[in-house]
Amino acid sequence: PASAADILHVCARLVRVEMRIPGLSVALSRLILLVALTLTSSSLHAQTVNDAGAWLALFSRGDIGQHQNGRLKWWFDGHARFFDDEGGFGQSILRPGLGYAISDRSVLWAGYAWIRTQPGDQRNFDENRVWQQLTWSDGCGQTNVGARSRLEQRFLQTGSQTGWRFRQLVSFRRPLHDPRLSMVVWDELFVHLNDTDWGAKSGFDQNRLFVAWDSNITPAVRSGWKSDT
Repeated sequence: PASAADILHVCARLVRVEMRIPGLSVALSRLILLVALTLTSSSLHAQTVNDAGAWLALFSRGDIGQHQNGRLKWWFDGHARFFDDEGGFGQSILRPGLGYAISDRSVLWAGYAWIRTQPGDQRNFDENRVWQQLTWSDGCGQTNVGARSRLEQRFLQTGSQTGWRFRQLVSFRRPLHDPRLSMVVWDELFVHLNDTDWGAKSGFDQNRLFVAWDSNITPAVRSGWKSDT
């Protein structure tokens, strides 16, 4: 089995480009194009693998008309990840969802995700996910604090059992001396809730830590350091 040192497997540098397009409706309140250049190092069973790649992601959400005074929401994020070891393509994700604002700071969400993964020189496989989450955000002085609690039910083509996974994200954003710049920090913990016949083991899955600076200049640029454990 892999040691604790083996589990520490990813160190990445990312570049995020955030584009805010003026003139769009309130429904399309935020559109983010994320371009992440990653350098990954993993060590499992005394074997070290170095891999460089690019991550592209699109995030968008907004209100659904004026129903319930704007409490009904929609969500979409899409991802394309490319790695050298996979001959280019590594993984794609499409994740739509619907939400309902239970307060000015909190929204309950539910949705679906389709994921296609290309694991190296093996055949690609699909995953279907059903997910539910609660998002919350508030200000604390000059710092904006956010949290996201997500529960996933995962159905992989490589097995017959349903995998349950919990994800907890906490984020902080604080403006720097230049009002156009902000410091961004977020951390997300992934925990498997059961064992499956396709490889999931109950307990800790991974942890993602991201530290960056964010520019409000259009197009805005976010760059920083990311670590996957």
